[in-house]
Amino acid sequence: MPRNCFLTFLFNVTITFCQSIPFESEPAYILITADTTTVPIYVDGTLIGHTPIGSPIPVLEGIHRISHYPPSIKDPFITYGEIKDEKKIFVLGGDTVKVHLNTILFSEQLKQVQQGYKITNYAGIGLSMILLWQLWILSN
Repeated sequence: MPRNCFLTFLFNVTITFCQSIPFESEPAYILITADTTTVPIYVDGTLIGHTPIGSPIPVLEGIHRISHYPPSIKDPFITYGEIKDEKKIFVLGGDTVKVHLNTILFSEQLKQVQQGYKITNYAGIGLSMILLWQLWILSN
């Protein structure tokens, strides 16, 4: 008998304090289009589908990143930085934001960012070599 009372109490407490609806406020929606078909669409790093996406995507209110590249393909140094191939948008509850991805321009911009990182890496290696050479001269 005490076990049944405990389970009944636990069940009542769970129902009283649980979340009754999936969204606390109205969900926001993102309608994504692209200049080409069969482009994979990622929202906050999660694959949503491929274009054309017919219906708006429900998301929570707040800032979201939309891209056609998964985060794992990008260089690790670029993954956490600000990149021009991602669109960062803010949506309010109940609103629908329309986003158009121009994938051809994004690919060119990503190549430019990667080229800039290569040049930076080569400059850093060169300066390190000069430092080592200077230390070698001073040690003799």
